Amino acid sequence: MKSQFVLLARYNQWMNDALYEKAKSMTKDNLYTDKGAFFGSAFHTLSHIFTGDLLWLNRLTTVKGSVDLSSELASFPMVSSNKVHIYHCVEELSHARTRLDALIMRWVDGIDVNEYENTVQYKNLAGLVISDPLSSVLLHFFNHQTHHRGQFTTLLSQSGDSEYVTDLIALLRQ
Repeated sequence: MKSQFVLLARYNQWMNDALYEKAKSMTKDNLYTDKGAFFGSAFHTLSHIFTGDLLWLNRLTTVKGSVDLSSELASFPMVSSNKVHIYHCVEELSHARTRLDALIMRWVDGIDVNEYENTVQYKNLAGLVISDPLSSVLLHFFNHQTHHRGQFTTLLSQSGDSEYVTDLIALLRQ
């Protein structure tokens, strides 16, 4: 099971690297203007993924492994909502995304193999205490990223750029 999550972390980093390069080459209008997407603009879609990752990672600081997630997350802004946008330009967001993806890679790789079926307890945004198996939370964590990157690539395509590959199998073939 661990190898699958390490792969998903690698895919997350690979996709973010590629799509942030695309974002940096988009016109300001195509990147920042509300295009009617779920989060409005392409930039706000990327920002939501970043914020969502911070929210989830801060819920998982009790997971045992070789990386002290709580300590590592101290260098990132604390967020309490998935609607907040911490950064307001793609260059700043891209830099933070690169740092966060490196942390996600180290953290997932360092999770003790016995932790995956353990239950993690956290509070959702409504303040309710939830308990789920770590494996389920991690599947949601990575699926959430993929879902919203799909929204970003729709906006990218609508801006005239369809020159990208998002398939996991493409990473596996490298």
